[in-house]
Amino acid sequence: MRLASIALFAAAAVVSLASSAAPQIATGDVADVINVRAAQPKKVYIDPMMYQRMQGAYKLDDGRTLHVTGKSRKLYADLGQGPQEIVHVGSDRFEAVGKDLSVRFDGGPFPHTVHLKDESGRVLASSQR
Repeated sequence: MRLASIALFAAAAVVSLASSAAPQIATGDVADVINVRAAQPKKVYIDPMMYQRMQGAYKLDDGRTLHVTGKSRKLYADLGQGPQEIVHVGSDRFEAVGKDLSVRFDGGPFPHTVHLKDESGRVLASSQR
């Protein structure tokens, strides 16, 4: 998945830069900490009509319900753990901000099917409206 590739590249760049730096002598029990944040997906324009039609409840095949809501031209997906912003990254695909979760809506301007995927591209659940 795109986010996993970006995160892997960022981690490799950090390790590469750290290995090229001058060696440091550690004193005491101090450990180096590297914080890596998830890449933010690039937002793509979404048609206002499609924005309205994507909102609603989707009963997933694993028993959960996906609630898609909108506020201030942003979409939010909620699987029962609180709303998580999802951004349009092209075609009918959306990525959760700060999480490795991908949502795809099938049906163009009249979405009727939703697919959830994890960072490895494995389908977690799907539904037809």
